[in-house]
Amino acid sequence: MASWCDWAGSDPLPIAPGERSCVLWLRAGSGHACSVHNRIEINAGACLFVPPEVEVTLRPVADLPIRAVAYFVSGLQVQGKRRGMLANSSVPFLIPPAPDQHKVDRIMEDILHEIRHPQLGSSEVVSSLLQALLIHFLRELRDEEALTQPSSDVPSDPQSEPSGEDETTVGLAHHVRVYIEKNFHLELSLSDLAQIVFVSPYHLAHIFKEEVGMSPIQYLIKCRIDEAKRMLVETGYSVREIASRVGYPNANYFNLLFSKMTGDSPGKYRKRK
Repeated sequence: MASWCDWAGSDPLPIAPGERSCVLWLRAGSGHACSVHNRIEINAGACLFVPPEVEVTLRPVADLPIRAVAYFVSGLQVQGKRRGMLANSSVPFLIPPAPDQHKVDRIMEDILHEIRHPQLGSSEVVSSLLQALLIHFLRELRDEEALTQPSSDVPSDPQSEPSGEDETTVGLAHHVRVYIEKNFHLELSLSDLAQIVFVSPYHLAHIFKEEVGMSPIQYLIKCRIDEAKRMLVETGYSVREIASRVGYPNANYFNLLFSKMTGDSPGKYRKRK
């Protein structure tokens, strides 16, 4: 483990793991983990995995105090995954409290105790506890993904057999894609989209990227920016009003994102077109 942070308060907590991975444990309270790609609701007992090079800000709900512990892990390598990753998803994802959550809480508390009160062998103990924790997370992810797969015990209709691609997967991705296109102006997170089709955020991110070529949140941003470009050319709305209409109440953030996506500020784009 590279470093750690035990934090309590009502101010936003920025997390920038850099080349490391981060495991965030919310000990008390509730909030939202916000990144450029998504916004995830997180409650006490849940853990958030933040991949390397992804910045997240943990924002308490209604400015109420929260207690969080972040463990930054270097050198994480899971067979079949990119370095620093627990899953194929390159966005943060939530690991909700499990039925045996007391085991996870105990591991987290033991890690914290060893860090705060180091003694002979503490680094080895922490390494071993972290390994047990990450294996638990991998099992949870595997179980969630298995629940979304069709049962092999159910006989299939030969006439309805898909050729090549899994029709369920294609239909699920298509359903989310259509929903985004119709509702991009709403405040949507990966968790919100996953709930629509009754799968885990991790599973949705994985299959959506395979079918569409980008993550659900990247597609949401694309829809918003495409509509903003249309409105800049075809309407007389102000940039601030366009930002609000496409789902960005913060006009400054919209300006930054628009410039990043198009290479022009909204004002320059309107003049150029």
